[in-house]
Amino acid sequence: MKHSVRVLAVLLLLVPLAVMGGQDKMKSSKKGGKSAAKEMTLQGEVVDVSCYLAHGAKGMGSDHMSCAEACAKAGGPLGILTKEKKLYVSVLPDDHSAGPNAKLMDHIGHQVTAKGIVRSQGGVNGIMITSVEMEEGEGAK
Repeated sequence: MKHSVRVLAVLLLLVPLAVMGGQDKMKSSKKGGKSAAKEMTLQGEVVDVSCYLAHGAKGMGSDHMSCAEACAKAGGPLGILTKEKKLYVSVLPDDHSAGPNAKLMDHIGHQVTAKGIVRSQGGVNGIMITSVEMEEGEGAK
């Protein structure tokens, strides 16, 4: 009986340690707790994130371009809304050399192809844009 109690006590001590060790492995596999970054190419419309979240389709397109430009100039975030309706918010470059909206300002309301580093965390998708081009057939402002 004493032997069974000792085994049970040891097991009760080891289980929490094993769980904590597993959590540490999960954290370290995400590069220091950060989400895994990957290079991607996205296609979609450049939108003002605030307007899109508040108004949906009414916060998009050429009819909403002047409002979106004003919001972005005031510091509102821009993003790329894919055809699958997945929103990627433009984020600062790792070296902080330019604001997150810098490469998208001339493309608000247009369809673009953007390349960059994508990170996702807590349901939010961010893209650190390295290059962006308007889709063919999209006129420059």
